Amino acid sequence: MSNPLVVLKAPLDLDLSPLTAHLWSERIAHRVVLDGDIQCLILADPRHAHTVATIVSQWREGTLAPPERESYSVKLTLALGQLFQAPMTTLIVGLILGVYCWMQFSQEWISWLEANRNLWPDYRNQIQTYFDIGLWSLWRPTLLHFSVLHLVNNVFWIWILGRAIEQKDGRLPMLVILLGSGLLGNTIQWWLAGPTFGGISGVVFGLMAWVGWRQISKKKQYQIPPALLGVMLVLLVLSMTVDQVIPGVTGMAHGGHIGGLVFGLGYAIFQRNRN
Repeated sequence: MSNPLVVLKAPLDLDLSPLTAHLWSERIAHRVVLDGDIQCLILADPRHAHTVATIVSQWREGTLAPPERESYSVKLTLALGQLFQAPMTTLIVGLILGVYCWMQFSQEWISWLEANRNLWPDYRNQIQTYFDIGLWSLWRPTLLHFSVLHLVNNVFWIWILGRAIEQKDGRLPMLVILLGSGLLGNTIQWWLAGPTFGGISGVVFGLMAWVGWRQISKKKQYQIPPALLGVMLVLLVLSMTVDQVIPGVTGMAHGGHIGGLVFGLGYAIFQRNRN
């Protein structure tokens, strides 16, 4: 079997999609991977190197003709490539969607909201209470979404942020933030308002904190606006302020958001000496 060959290195802000679309139309297997702040175009079979060199040259000169028509198989290959480049993000998005479908046909999920209701609020200040509840019971409301808008918003941000982190930093940070932000956020929300809540927004805030801090402190490029974290913080403070004036008007689980944000930021600072 031939070894993969790097045929092009390009900065992150250079759009390689016209080039990769043409390569797929020619049925030339390849992939684009990140190496620091550089995009690397890698061929699966070096025997295509001469053909690809010609195509790359035409692309640089602006004379590369667009493919006549992207076949269904090429579109499917591109889509699957996106999924496999961030398998953990794909898995959690699929799990969220699966749980939402399950909620439409079953009432079993209601038990997730009512678990350990008898412990709140009388025992919420006792550490033993949280051991009695258990890690799974505290984390699993992360998977619940109560409206299509709620679902779409969270899936969108998980897909955007999760893919960026997984491709840039690897799967471990994604997994740690997913579990840690969900658990800390849900624990704080349970302490504040009891067990009836759900959503993965706390994890979204954790992912935003990770990306925002590393873009500022380490100058990492995630192709996500650096001001995003600031905007989300302003919206968080604004929504909390509105709820103070008119309690419950936003319907947001502020404890979950704050907990997720704190965990993601703390984890990013803890990992500051790593790439």
